[in-house]
Amino acid sequence: MKLICFDLETTGLNRKVDQIIQFAALKLDTETNKILAEYNQYIQPIGNYTISVPAYFKHGITAEFLKDKPHFKDIVDNIVNLFNDCDAVLTYNGNFFDIPFLKTELQKYSRDIDFMNLKCFDAFLEEKRRNGNKLSETYARYKGKTMNESGLPEHDAFSDIKATYSVFIAQQRRQKYDAEKMYGEDNAVTDMVFLEKIQPCFNIGKYKGISLEWLAKYDQNYLQWCISDKSDFMNSTKEFIKQYVK
Repeated sequence: MKLICFDLETTGLNRKVDQIIQFAALKLDTETNKILAEYNQYIQPIGNYTISVPAYFKHGITAEFLKDKPHFKDIVDNIVNLFNDCDAVLTYNGNFFDIPFLKTELQKYSRDIDFMNLKCFDAFLEEKRRNGNKLSETYARYKGKTMNESGLPEHDAFSDIKATYSVFIAQQRRQKYDAEKMYGEDNAVTDMVFLEKIQPCFNIGKYKGISLEWLAKYDQNYLQWCISDKSDFMNSTKEFIKQYVK
């Protein structure tokens, strides 16, 4: 089977307005694991564009770096040709993001790839299925039997709290862990890895994944809005954000 594994980097998450700035792919023979083709191309977007802050901190690609790179229209045929004789596609969360994003970009140039006639493997979705995070799945992993087998009917609140406590005890026995840090009661701010350091970051909004410390230096206006009556953040979250407002 000929399989193509591909990934995109983009200016942002909205495929209707954002653009692809890197396309990388490997074409492989799955019987021999032989690499049949490699392709890695940075792409200069067209028109006036911006690379969103969350996207930049994910991939580190700048407009300055892209200014001498080809436009998508210049390499679109190369991308389409890679898929021509393939039987299957492999992505990591591509069913949700990479495939629809690439389809949207191709359509701007009257090109298309018919993913419906390809076997589309998604390693992210499969891993989620194998190690699901639903309470019943977690309980079975830790206890070696289902909730029903333990006399705990699923989706009954009283059964669920018993199962949750059983999971907690099993987790603590395997490896102790501390309570979550709470920066507000709406989970709008939570600990994430940002610039190789775990720190409080926004969990929602246009700056999702960006630390409050960074925003304190570069976008005080946004922090001012967050603590104002215009935002819907809970008061506990606003109180935490205030320490970053100058």
